[in-house]
Amino acid sequence: MASLMRESHPLTLKVMRLSRPTLADSRALPMDSSTAVLAQALREAEQNRPTASGQIFSDLQLSDAQLPLDAFPLSEALVLPRTFGTMFLGETFSAQMCICNESAFVVRDVAVNVVMQTATQQVPLLDNGATQLAAGQPLNVQVAHEIKELGTHVLGCTITYLSAQGEHRTLQRSFRFQAANPLVVKTKVNHLERDVLLEVQVHNATHATLVLERLRFEPSSPFAAEDLNAPHGDTALLWGGSAGFMQPGDARQYLYRLRAPVASEEASVEQERAVQYATALGKLDILWRGAFGSVGRLQTSQLLRKSPGMFLIEVDKAEIDKTDIAKDPSVTLETPFCVRARVRNVSENAMTILATVDANKHPLVMPCGPTRHDLGDLAVGEAREICLEFLPLAAGVQRFGAMVFVDSVSGYTRELGHLLEVFVA
Repeated sequence: MASLMRESHPLTLKVMRLSRPTLADSRALPMDSSTAVLAQALREAEQNRPTASGQIFSDLQLSDAQLPLDAFPLSEALVLPRTFGTMFLGETFSAQMCICNESAFVVRDVAVNVVMQTATQQVPLLDNGATQLAAGQPLNVQVAHEIKELGTHVLGCTITYLSAQGEHRTLQRSFRFQAANPLVVKTKVNHLERDVLLEVQVHNATHATLVLERLRFEPSSPFAAEDLNAPHGDTALLWGGSAGFMQPGDARQYLYRLRAPVASEEASVEQERAVQYATALGKLDILWRGAFGSVGRLQTSQLLRKSPGMFLIEVDKAEIDKTDIAKDPSVTLETPFCVRARVRNVSENAMTILATVDANKHPLVMPCGPTRHDLGDLAVGEAREICLEFLPLAAGVQRFGAMVFVDSVSGYTRELGHLLEVFVA
């Protein structure tokens, strides 16, 4: 894109956006053998006056003109952009600026100041010192700016110089373009006990094909991210080949598991609250490529969730008391087994807790031992372990261990839907 100065100024300014070129149309026309007179005339014109693309029409019949390889509509010629066009969020705007002295006199103290004006800020891009331009001498400079905001951007150019008559003069020109959002990112948060399952949908909002090269989640403390999209960490299946190509309007789904620190006896109440009340999950860092390998990078703002909060009484750990539980996590039908559960006071005051097993909620795995357990006095952050006995009465995957915890001091009550799920063989 170019803008010429007024004739009253000895300097001219030309600005061209530095972007990838496009392939020119070949403009080859399919030939129908039935129109022999027209075909012969076009053949003679092609031989006498060959075009830049090499031919006027192709040798294919109309029925074969749709073949993509034999009638490719693009030539090998490259076309430079004629306008600034539309920039996308995450791309880098680059421009070549040429200031030329078109007069027959020397122009002194030429200084160039370039800024990028957005809706919220003004970013300086160039402020060079004064220089001198002889008659016909050009001054070439380049500016670059990473697009971080949506909406209208204005490239402002200010040139000050000392004319041949000794007058200080100022020239100002501005170039306007729009910055659009190339990718629309939507998220959905699902809570899985202490962990978080984050669903991410990426939608191509442009009118061109994009290639996703990387999509990385950067978790915030105290979470650690696990990428569930690439099995065994093999990202070649996710980004290699045609998997990363996104046509206009296409959408891709990705899944991440944010793991909270494992609860332990040494963990303080403050650490547990930091996990349960954490609202910031992290950021998505997306890298893509457009036509001719143009690079774009987009980093989302901090992804947030609605804090699930925490109960004043927590069951830190519950596991089946079995020596070979790692090899065989199942239990035997109609054979009693024991579950060890650790109950912690995570409130701000001391508690006297009474735990009761609800025998009616899960009748397929019944308690076969004491259903009431007095945990006694628990200080702030203190935990105590209890042993619960159950008897499985049906095979298959069974959920069991509904409990009610009551603090006799404050009257606080917490109902727990189940402790564990187990496979009964």
